Amino acid sequence: WGRPTGWASLDRHQVPDLGFSTQEGEGAVAVNNLRPFAGLPIRPMRPFVLKADADDSARALHCMTQAIYYEAALEPEAGQEAVAQTVLNRVRHPEFPKSVCGVVYQGSAQVTGCQFSFTCDGSRERAPAPTYWERARAVAERALTGFVQPAVGTATYYHADYVFPRWGPTLVKIIQIGAHIFYRFPGPAGKPASFTAA
Repeated sequence: WGRPTGWASLDRHQVPDLGFSTQEGEGAVAVNNLRPFAGLPIRPMRPFVLKADADDSARALHCMTQAIYYEAALEPEAGQEAVAQTVLNRVRHPEFPKSVCGVVYQGSAQVTGCQFSFTCDGSRERAPAPTYWERARAVAERALTGFVQPAVGTATYYHADYVFPRWGPTLVKIIQIGAHIFYRFPGPAGKPASFTAA
């Protein structure tokens, strides 16, 4: 019937991996290049303006700066803005925590649960380079006061192009900026109307 080999022995209690496993290095780059971008319209998010007291604002700015610095310090400015936009998109999506720090540190207390690798791989033990930190902080400040990076639209995930995560094929591949590839949820969950969390 044209069904793929092995269809009759699928285990309904195991999450399918679509034939891919997590890869890194040249193999990951090759697999990433094989999968095309969706080519669908990218709908930019509306501006996000953080309304919080001084302590919460300072905490959010610090967490956002950390995310931009440790995830994208050497990326072009557009790449850093895209990382910030992805964090803010998660804050607004019902599937994720409702604060900048909550999003950035989600899962960091678990060995394999880090959403942002720098929160649990020891990266923060290295002191940041002041010039790059200030650059990341400036991008974070703009993001928290209404700047929108329209190129990534409703992206809630990204990874470096030299990594191929197991979850990659389950999401809509939007765009690559610098070394990062950005994704959104498929269907209604990835459209602006779903980003309703306060």
